[in-house]
Amino acid sequence: MAPAKNETVTAVSEELDMLLLRLMDDLETLKEKREQLNGLIEKGWLCLSQSRYSMGNKFVTSLQYKQEMVPSVSVQDSMTEDGATVFHVEKIESGDKNKQDSPEIEEIGPADQVLRHRGHKAAAETPKPPKTEDDEKQRPSPSNDPLRWFGVLVPQSLRQAQSSFRQGILLVGEVASLQSSIEETRTQYRALLGKKKRLQAQSG
Repeated sequence: MAPAKNETVTAVSEELDMLLLRLMDDLETLKEKREQLNGLIEKGWLCLSQSRYSMGNKFVTSLQYKQEMVPSVSVQDSMTEDGATVFHVEKIESGDKNKQDSPEIEEIGPADQVLRHRGHKAAAETPKPPKTEDDEKQRPSPSNDPLRWFGVLVPQSLRQAQSSFRQGILLVGEVASLQSSIEETRTQYRALLGKKKRLQAQSG
């Protein structure tokens, strides 16, 4: 029975070596991806600072954010055979379906704050004009491009900032998938290492 146990220990040792090599490859890839992500974030913030310098701080702030925002990407997760989670960042196509599926956002602005001071009764007494078909036709469709929030003619630095942040979002999914794979590999490695120790104790 001893040779069979020795063969089992050898097989576990080989599997441990394979897991260790895969872990080292994933760690090296993770380091490269993190450096790329940090570079994209730094470039994005630098371009954003240049845009604020050229356009002015008042024109590139959170005050220009739209009250109704819809996501441009979605994150889908799936499980691999090894037990690791893979994250896929997918672009959302603009359309009526996304508007229906997106949660309703409460609009809070200066007018709403005034109505809150008056009380719910005053807010209820304020009638809203009915919407007609002509109003719906004249009303421009909201753009999903955040660059339009800051004007029509935006500097090139603001476009570069948007491009850097978009590339960073796609890279975040790869980084998260690698981290999940590394954690699962570590779990498998620790389990095999404990198995090898038990086999060695039985053979001894």
